[in-house]
Amino acid sequence: MKRLLLIVLFAHLAHIPVSFANAEYQNKNVGTELSDALIQRYQPTINTMTKKGWDHSNSIILHGMEKIYANHPKPQYFAYIKAFADSYIEQDGTIHHLENELDKVHPAINALFLYEQTGEQKYAIAAKNMLDFFLGTQVAPSTFNKTPTGGYWHKNNAKYHNVMTVDGLYMVHPFLVRYGLKFNRPDLLDIATGQIILTSERTFNIKANLPYQSWDYDKNKPWAHPITGTSSEYWSRASGWFSMALVDVLEYLPKDHPRYAQVLTLFQRWASGAAAVQHPDTGLWYQVMDSYEKENNYPEISGSSMIIYSLRKGVNLGLLNKRYLEVAQRGWQGVLPFITVFEDGGPQIHSVAPPMGAQVDYSAYVAKRPISVPSKSDGHHPHAVIGVLMAASVMENESATN
Repeated sequence: MKRLLLIVLFAHLAHIPVSFANAEYQNKNVGTELSDALIQRYQPTINTMTKKGWDHSNSIILHGMEKIYANHPKPQYFAYIKAFADSYIEQDGTIHHLENELDKVHPAINALFLYEQTGEQKYAIAAKNMLDFFLGTQVAPSTFNKTPTGGYWHKNNAKYHNVMTVDGLYMVHPFLVRYGLKFNRPDLLDIATGQIILTSERTFNIKANLPYQSWDYDKNKPWAHPITGTSSEYWSRASGWFSMALVDVLEYLPKDHPRYAQVLTLFQRWASGAAAVQHPDTGLWYQVMDSYEKENNYPEISGSSMIIYSLRKGVNLGLLNKRYLEVAQRGWQGVLPFITVFEDGGPQIHSVAPPMGAQVDYSAYVAKRPISVPSKSDGHHPHAVIGVLMAASVMENESATN
């Protein structure tokens, strides 16, 4: 009863319909329901939702659908993933509209998936073209900027000048590791793990065992700590991106790789930090993770769902102690009441932080009030969708290890 009262209170504070406390998706398969709804809502491709083109906003959703497809191989899921890729990839593997941002690298993982599923060379060539655009070649050097320490800027613009983010780890490095193993490029494993360690050395707090989202080499951004250069708070979705990057890399990284133990230890430390700040009653993680009792903080469903995926997958792969099963399960049971039936009959996800970057302080983080996805007032944002799809892929399939 206490848990239900808390959820109803949060619904009121976040302007969410109190009817969601009935947990309408408690006994439904969220992964398939959400995948079906996405295909129904956004035709001919997922870009109808985001209008971002060859960008992570689209590819993260389709990557989540790949996970659901592995458990429920409905032809329409595969066709939907393929339709988006084919709208940007020519028959010769050329990709249209490449841009030098880490967010724009992520769709390459969709191309790799399609190559693995179909064997069509155009997808392998497309993945190679994305790789070459990112790393550069002798003929066409990379235009992706790096900090003086060697870490990639998240975006090549003034706002992100000399800024590394943990989001960027997820956008690039699971792809590099998988590509490197499939096409015998061990150097890519070294690059990926090197960037993970480098970024973590700047962003991961070993006392809290949690990452800050961003780090500024120049230490002069409004949000940057003047001594450490880190952003100001432990943001839930940052932990989500960070943890998914680690677990998805560890899934493929050979155990005899020189940096395997470092990445594994980092993941295990993160898991202990995340478990320590899980809300004791709701099982969720908050917009500012270590301050759930503070005024105006709220349960944040996109980050919570990503964290659930990472914890459960970590246990499935034998990377984490089985005690984290309970942590993930409590989290998933906390997420379900925040999913209701939208007016079109598909799922609507509530209490989601809107798109945002690093903020100057706690007040700025919680001033970004939660939205519902989809909604007429807040629009259509991908972050809630990717988190819930990923969590559903491991929480709704007892044998899932994907």
